[in-house]
Amino acid sequence: VPKGEWSWQEVAARLVGASPERQAMAVLNTRKDALALIDALAEMEGKESLLHLSTLLCGVHRREVLEEVRRRLDLGEPCLLAATQVVEAGVDLDFPVVFRAMGPLDRIVQAAGRCNREGKMERPGRVVVFRPEERRMPRGEYEVGFGEAEILLARPGIDLHDPDIFREYFANLYRGVPTDQKEIQKYRKSFDFPEVAARYKLISDNTVPVIVRYGKFGEHGGELDALLDRIRYTGIWAADHRTLQPYVVSMFEHEFDQKKDWMIEVADGLYLWTGGYDGLRGIEDIDSDPSGLVW
Repeated sequence: VPKGEWSWQEVAARLVGASPERQAMAVLNTRKDALALIDALAEMEGKESLLHLSTLLCGVHRREVLEEVRRRLDLGEPCLLAATQVVEAGVDLDFPVVFRAMGPLDRIVQAAGRCNREGKMERPGRVVVFRPEERRMPRGEYEVGFGEAEILLARPGIDLHDPDIFREYFANLYRGVPTDQKEIQKYRKSFDFPEVAARYKLISDNTVPVIVRYGKFGEHGGELDALLDRIRYTGIWAADHRTLQPYVVSMFEHEFDQKKDWMIEVADGLYLWTGGYDGLRGIEDIDSDPSGLVW
């Protein structure tokens, strides 16, 4: 863990120079941080070697980015990836160098699992945990985990192969995080299951599915428009949801409220985004990032 805090320009410079092949991934705490690093990299490097992976991209776009990352890594082509925690959720990548913004210890270890994952590289993999100058992150458990990880990683000679480090980390984490803010256990004990159902949410922030125009499917006058016209006329069917899902970005309600003028309602609770969608950055004009979501 290097001392001090890094600007995005410094992160970009270190990412570019991290390996002779210019193959490296940076995992950031928020989407806004990922975009800030992309801007710094584009200014320094141009966009040819840059890729981005976050929930600002629709599902089919994310799959295409992953395929392109794997292709470049296999062929030894330049590949600089700026990603959020979405890359830690069961994504099989194998970079020679991984940079991880300081965050919860379990997330740092997840990111490290994308470095020399298969053990086939000639040189040892390298993981660098850095502190960005701008500290943005999801609140709650994530923020507490960040603080506990900073304390542990500051210890001289810490060995992350020692299981006791993680026992200590999680014990401290759950002492500092209220685990039953909504008193669900109390209502379970009294068998008040309707109240349990009303209070329980795996993800506390409600999201709105927003369809974006991406790829050939989303071209004006093409398949997407034909499907949306039919939905307006006959209503939406289960098969329509399956067809549209790869082209959906989930937008938090307060983000959605800020951008209502960019929406066209297609069906109840389903909207078409009419703002920008960039081939690198994904959905544009999103100003905030409350998200701890990882898909």
